[in-house]
Amino acid sequence: MNDETRYYLRDLLILGLIILLSVVLAEAIQFSDQKTIPDDISFLDRIVVYIFFFIPLFSLSLLISYFYRNKRNLETGRLKSSIRYRLTLSFIFVAFLPSLPILFLSSNVTGKLYERFYGIDIEEALSSGETLILNEEKPKKRLLVEKTRLLESFLRIQPLHLESLVAGASKLNLIQNDEFYVGIYEKEKPILENRALKYRPLEKNFKIFAKTSNWKEFASYRPDYCMYFIRIPFPTGNYNLQTGIRIHKDSERNVYSVISTRRNYDRADLTKEKLPYRIRLTFSIITVAIFLLAIYFSLLFARKISRPIIELANATQKISMGDTDINLEIREAGEIGALIDSFNQMVKDLKSKDAELMQSQRIAAWKEVAQRMAHEIKNPLTPIQLSAERIRRKMNSENKEQFYEIVSSGTDTIIKQVRVLEHLVNEFSDFARMPAPKLINQNLEPILLEVVKLFEHTPKLKIATNISKGFPQLFLDQKIISRVFTNLLKNSIEAIERKREKEE
Repeated sequence: MNDETRYYLRDLLILGLIILLSVVLAEAIQFSDQKTIPDDISFLDRIVVYIFFFIPLFSLSLLISYFYRNKRNLETGRLKSSIRYRLTLSFIFVAFLPSLPILFLSSNVTGKLYERFYGIDIEEALSSGETLILNEEKPKKRLLVEKTRLLESFLRIQPLHLESLVAGASKLNLIQNDEFYVGIYEKEKPILENRALKYRPLEKNFKIFAKTSNWKEFASYRPDYCMYFIRIPFPTGNYNLQTGIRIHKDSERNVYSVISTRRNYDRADLTKEKLPYRIRLTFSIITVAIFLLAIYFSLLFARKISRPIIELANATQKISMGDTDINLEIREAGEIGALIDSFNQMVKDLKSKDAELMQSQRIAAWKEVAQRMAHEIKNPLTPIQLSAERIRRKMNSENKEQFYEIVSSGTDTIIKQVRVLEHLVNEFSDFARMPAPKLINQNLEPILLEVVKLFEHTPKLKIATNISKGFPQLFLDQKIISRVFTNLLKNSIEAIERKREKEE
């Protein structure tokens, strides 16, 4: 059996002991007095109480285990997955939040015990109060039903307008008496009514009056105003007749208190307050204290655990942006410390490789620049060489006028090509940048003829030009396009000369 398996078995044994201790404490404290135990208490209620005792005991055992293991790690220098226990502890504390409903469930069980012990039956008392209120309403409800039936019959044979509504309601004393309300509604909007309502009920509030009728009723209970309403749909159109009568006059607040308490009691079910004030206060203080401690320890341990991870994430983001001058401080031992140390070593290696890569890129870039510069410089040298050779051949010519013409033409060519070289050198001074093009709308023919003129005196070579008429103007940089054609013509001449040498 290896160490890891032994640790798991030990943890399972401790968990079993905590479960047993929780059951014993629950039986000794919660269910020891037979007089306070309800006869109908279910097994599920017992489980809930056991869980209520189990949560603090289990959390306390985790806390003790955490400090004990950290102490052992410091004494022996051996780290045994300490991060696993710290994460487990943090998650258990965070788990207190969803465990609060268990507290309410257990409080409900305890409340049943107190109700049985003191003979308290709140539900029956509220039901009795509600029954008395409903019985008191019955005479007024019957009166409103009778008047509504008569008014409905009257309006069905009369045109639906204000005069007919006023006439019918007046006969039934619905307008003169301020306790009554009568109105005609189109969907939810009143179009005729004898007076404005303080609280206007919605369609969704009404319920079917009887199974064999399309009438609907609704009783509105407010602290300052209670009314009973009846709504009847007309057979044609989207109109409804709505009548109402005020109920429980001068006792609205008491009626509202009973009705609202009854409804809240029914909705509360497992969370209704049925314990005495001191017991509820004790439970509340304990719950709040445990919850605050859970938040504090969760934040404390989560921060301690997540801080190095966040630093690693930020450092990784900086590296992705090209910043390799990073060295994280090792504040934690164990797995996190080893991870940070490996990360620092990785950054050092990456920085070294990045420097080597940059050096290689610089060398490659300068090689390319040198090759391009040599190529661009070589193009003007050919016309210069040809012009110089032509002048040398004509030096002994007896025709002085022709000699002066050749010298003048050759020197012009040399000067132009030297200016081209000067321009290249000036542009190269700005980090080997090639000349920026200066586009001008111009004819291509003069540029071509000038380039041809540079090579027209090449020995054993005759250049013929055939340029189409009406060639359109183009946006060109004269110097750049001249270098392009010079390079093309020069390469062509060199190819012809190489071919001649092979044939000879």
